[in-house]
Amino acid sequence: MIIIPDIHGRTFWKSAIEGYESEKIIFLGDYVDPYSDEGIDKQDGLLSLRDVILFKKEHPDNVVLLLGNHDLSYISSYLTKCRHDYENHGEIQALLKENLNLFSIAHEEWLGNKRLVFSHAGILPDWLKENEMLLGQIKRGDEVRLLNEVFHQGHLYPILNDTSLYRGGDKVAGSCVWADIHEFTDDFHEMLPGCFQIFGHTQIPQPVITRQFVCLDCRSVFILDERFEFIAID
Repeated sequence: MIIIPDIHGRTFWKSAIEGYESEKIIFLGDYVDPYSDEGIDKQDGLLSLRDVILFKKEHPDNVVLLLGNHDLSYISSYLTKCRHDYENHGEIQALLKENLNLFSIAHEEWLGNKRLVFSHAGILPDWLKENEMLLGQIKRGDEVRLLNEVFHQGHLYPILNDTSLYRGGDKVAGSCVWADIHEFTDDFHEMLPGCFQIFGHTQIPQPVITRQFVCLDCRSVFILDERFEFIAID
């Protein structure tokens, strides 16, 4: 299984996945809005999104595309526009909307007897509970299916912008595209039961791996092998 965290216009993933094209490949979102201090042009964010969509179309059965907060900010006015490419906004928005059926908010896989839940920033039970009026009481193990269903119905956008104090907001917990890694390491939030979560979003120099989750936003592609080890591909 190949996992590709936040791209933001970078091209590291292209060479890293050569020879792995037939494996399950999961992108964790945030394809656009490059960091200016990395010397990547804004146009590269648009190009990377095009490349990722084309790659998915070429490998429809084994490539999974998740959406991040940066991607969603081009689709819905509910999402905060942080670093944002206003020059290419229209093209990025059109690309995402025309191909929205290729994307998901969350994804799950099984590796042996482990249930793996993938999202851009991680799913917090406190966020799900805070939004029960929209989502209802979610049966354990049904989180991924329900979030994707409500998203593709167009009803999830308002709560996807939920941010906690860690990200300058006032919500109890951040959403699955806005939660900060500190929300998974502090003493205030419970973890999603019955699964191991894999996400990006919080930029870090090295992977943070615990018994309940891993955060991989460190500009590398990772193999998750049968021994349940995360191995960076240079």
